[in-house]
Amino acid sequence: MTTLGLSTVADADLQALITTLDRGDLRPPFNAASLQSRGLGHLHGALAPFHGLDGVALRAVIDVVLAERRHRHAPTLTLVWTGDDPGISHSRHTRIFLPELFARAREHVLVAGYSFDHGAELFPALYQAMVDNPVTAEFFVDANQLVERLKQAARAEGRDWNLLAAPMNRAQSTVERGRAAVALFYTLMWPFGDPKPKVYFDPRTAERISAVSLHAKCVVIDHHYTLITSANFTDRGQTRNIEAGVAIDDRAFAASLERQWANLVDGGIVVS
Repeated sequence: MTTLGLSTVADADLQALITTLDRGDLRPPFNAASLQSRGLGHLHGALAPFHGLDGVALRAVIDVVLAERRHRHAPTLTLVWTGDDPGISHSRHTRIFLPELFARAREHVLVAGYSFDHGAELFPALYQAMVDNPVTAEFFVDANQLVERLKQAARAEGRDWNLLAAPMNRAQSTVERGRAAVALFYTLMWPFGDPKPKVYFDPRTAERISAVSLHAKCVVIDHHYTLITSANFTDRGQTRNIEAGVAIDDRAFAASLERQWANLVDGGIVVS
């Protein structure tokens, strides 16, 4: 993930860094090895501009960052809604708001969802942002639910599902099965070609009978703008169901949410 210095580091991580500095557990040089030894290796990129500082100076920088955050304006919250809306409302409709979020991207987009369909209709704004700007995208998906939606998409297009699913059926592991599903995602739900998002999945969700689901639905744009919603990335979730979500304009919150997903990647809980 691209980072923008300490602006992308969550408050909890900055507090953990202060604790290690105050205890004397972390001393210069603040390189990847020293940070990793204290469980802070994921901060290496964000701290790169400060590697030449001593502990006192780094502590002062962190104090300034945290002080600024304590006095910043409250996050801007927007209600995002799918479904009937017969009265006076200040909400934004999911189907309209999501493409606007994607079009805003200039650096990075994170999408996590349980169910996806109609990719050609949902993701053209994201694809265009990736073409027009150096935008990278990461998707986190539930493998089994993805397979079910891929099956529906193939049948809707009159394609031979048994033939398309052959690599998944031959897979000797859940990782192989998940990767075969991701390959089909690019074929059936990302019809735009390159550039493509990087797709992660939890191998447990690729078990044929799984007790685990990746059920979260969220979007983070440029490490700053976040959408958390009950709506799946499906036609029903975006246009017909009754769904509620919140858009959050706050860099610190976005950093915390992205860190949660990055932890899954770093820990090998999800794979691509």
